[in-house]
Amino acid sequence: MLSFCSRTALASHEGLAGTAVRGEAYVFLPVPKRLWHSSELNTSWASRPELDAIRAVRKAGIVARLYNPPQGQAEPAPVLVHVSPGRPRPPALEDFLALFVNRGPAEASPRSRLAVCTHGTRDRCCAKWGFAVWREAKRLYDAGLSPFEPIECSHLGGDRFAATGVLFPGGSMYAHLDSADLATLLAAEAKGRIVPEHYRGGVFEPQLVQIVRAGLAREGLFNDLAAPLAVEPDPGRKDLAHALAGDARFAVSLAEVKLAFYGSCEDLAHHRLSTARRTVYVGGRAV
Repeated sequence: MLSFCSRTALASHEGLAGTAVRGEAYVFLPVPKRLWHSSELNTSWASRPELDAIRAVRKAGIVARLYNPPQGQAEPAPVLVHVSPGRPRPPALEDFLALFVNRGPAEASPRSRLAVCTHGTRDRCCAKWGFAVWREAKRLYDAGLSPFEPIECSHLGGDRFAATGVLFPGGSMYAHLDSADLATLLAAEAKGRIVPEHYRGGVFEPQLVQIVRAGLAREGLFNDLAAPLAVEPDPGRKDLAHALAGDARFAVSLAEVKLAFYGSCEDLAHHRLSTARRTVYVGGRAV
């Protein structure tokens, strides 16, 4: 009988907020899915200089992943680029894109998009749950019921959170999308609101902001993706932070918890348990 790490994580009710993989920019390179193998960084599709560049550019905050391009198109599939709305493009981005220009032109105008990890050769959760979510997202998009064009992409981070996806342009990363009401979630995001029950965080925001944004939304205190949220830890207390969103101010209580989890289906099969400490949102109030 097969065991799935995402089902184990879902049953444990692990807190999700603060687990989004932060980046200054997300770049999706068009590479057929059959070439992804267990790691997208492989020589079946890329040269050594290209692979070295993908690893090196991560230091500049640029996250490069692969996506499965549509088949049968006359024009080359574009390189998809998403940066935080309202922020300048990272200086290292243009040099990085120039290296991959032979694989396709950079998309001229970013579109609303849902990138879903279907990297099943890396973890079977992503094959089973991720592909089902991509298929449902495509049905909604094709029927005009969602503005988010879905793409199949390589590993986004956190096998145990499958099905995992990121919604652009805002950058909301979600977990366990297969157990969510996808149509309702996509409708909320289109209106500029997050769904905190499945929200891992915004990929363009620091971890503490991810945590506080999810907590305030869960309590009904603040839920506006278009409004910047600034969060500062209290200098005298580790369990307190101060949040500012426009004219609204909040005092936020935090705590640190210890987690035990299986990071992948392979870890689960071999009973390799991982542990970590994570900051969690306890409560907030307007001040």
